[in-house]
Amino acid sequence: MTADTALELYPPARLAIAYAPRDLRSAFALLLQVDQRFAEILRNAREPMIAQIKMAWWREALSSTAEARPKGEPLLQALNQVCDRIPLSAFEALASAWEHLLGSERFSQEALDAHAELRAEAIFLTYARWIGTVQDVRPIGRIWALEALRIAFPERATDCHVPSVPLPKARALRPLSILTMSVQNPSGPRLILHALTGI
Repeated sequence: MTADTALELYPPARLAIAYAPRDLRSAFALLLQVDQRFAEILRNAREPMIAQIKMAWWREALSSTAEARPKGEPLLQALNQVCDRIPLSAFEALASAWEHLLGSERFSQEALDAHAELRAEAIFLTYARWIGTVQDVRPIGRIWALEALRIAFPERATDCHVPSVPLPKARALRPLSILTMSVQNPSGPRLILHALTGI
């Protein structure tokens, strides 16, 4: 992961990446960046059909071989560098998560639940598989997805119900617990304390 790549993400995400094993950081950062790009498509969507076309372009580009991917897109170049570390199923789940919300002025609880489940699968479950943990991280992934969505789209996620689940204390899962805590409005020192100690 280059410095430029890291700086595109918000500070708590960069902190989470820093706590990931070194060999996973680039792939983990890329997953979060693609998620962020899809959020921007939703945020900037004026016509749902145009947004759908953009999402379809990303689906095709991400599923293509390295040689066939469009040139000039930094995220696709980064994907070529991490090789096959990220399974295609993660990108497909991430795209589906954001497509559930396209065309909605206000997100229904059903759409929110589907979005959170798929987004947690794409990022949190993929990370859990990378490190080989048997702990189910999808509950905290759903919390992260819902809280992050409520922060990013406050007028459209007004009916968002977020359950309460304790954060894991295991050091191996620290990147995921940092992400989840970061959207629960902690102070900077509180988030850093959690990163250092897990409490």
